[in-house]
Amino acid sequence: MASVEDPSETGSVSEAQGPPSPPDFDSSTEASDFGEEFLDSNSLTSSIIDYEYENGRRYPSGRATHHIYLMLLGGRLFNAPLKNPQKVLDLGTGTGIWAIDFADEFPGAVVIGNDISPIQPGWLPPNVEFIIDDFERDWLEKENTYDFIHSRNLAGCVADWPQLYRQAYDHLKPGGYFELKESAVWAWSDDGSLTPESPFARYLAALDAAGKKIGRELNVYKDLKRWLIDAGFEDVHEKTYFLPFSPWPRDPYQKDIGRYQAHMVEGAVEAYGLRLCTQILGWSSDQTKILQALVRQQLKDPRLHSYTKIVVVYGRKPY
Repeated sequence: MASVEDPSETGSVSEAQGPPSPPDFDSSTEASDFGEEFLDSNSLTSSIIDYEYENGRRYPSGRATHHIYLMLLGGRLFNAPLKNPQKVLDLGTGTGIWAIDFADEFPGAVVIGNDISPIQPGWLPPNVEFIIDDFERDWLEKENTYDFIHSRNLAGCVADWPQLYRQAYDHLKPGGYFELKESAVWAWSDDGSLTPESPFARYLAALDAAGKKIGRELNVYKDLKRWLIDAGFEDVHEKTYFLPFSPWPRDPYQKDIGRYQAHMVEGAVEAYGLRLCTQILGWSSDQTKILQALVRQQLKDPRLHSYTKIVVVYGRKPY
């Protein structure tokens, strides 16, 4: 059982074939070995762990997040059973890396990525187009346009999720699929190594409270499937993936995923939480940065066997 209370009302995330099992931790790992492994990025591809800079602060590269999702999904860009998609929309495309990879995989498809920020690259495959648009407003395209609509990590960016689902439903062709991928802004451990009083648990609870305070819920992972069903989608599927926060799992593949996640979180702790804690919760900058330093220190502790959950859902618009 998780040692930190689940932010969902149900207390767990279900899966069609039964609940998945979390990673098995390696109790033989020595603290010194773990510390060296955590800090050594020489074996990680530099193009993946490169950081982006804005306003003097370091942000984890969108390529790192994309790579982690590919590892979790076994190299796949999506779970929906697509067949020869002709027109595809990537909501909140960000750097556009998912849209570009999808376009390379399906050269016969037209892939459109929309985002409120113009941060996409200039050199693109011929079948990719990026538009600057706010997907929370009325969509520019006609209804019944897309074969596939994709979104990833939009938690905190959406005020009205049921409305977004309705818009996706209306703009899909009959038989088209809508797929969403969201990470829980939360952590679990199954051996009691993560306690509610620890810096990491306190920090995540603060982020969760800040998201609720501004009306942009962060922990929407638990509602994705229900919203698909409520919006009228059929053939709805849900799958949960476990993502370790550091290289503690026994399994070599999960350990490798944990190493990438550890490097990404190292830069994300401040970038994703400083504004929420100071401007929304009213904490001082010093208070926030001290807690963030404690969080980074805790995440490097080999005795902490924490993980989060990535939920992927998809559904089909009726024919």
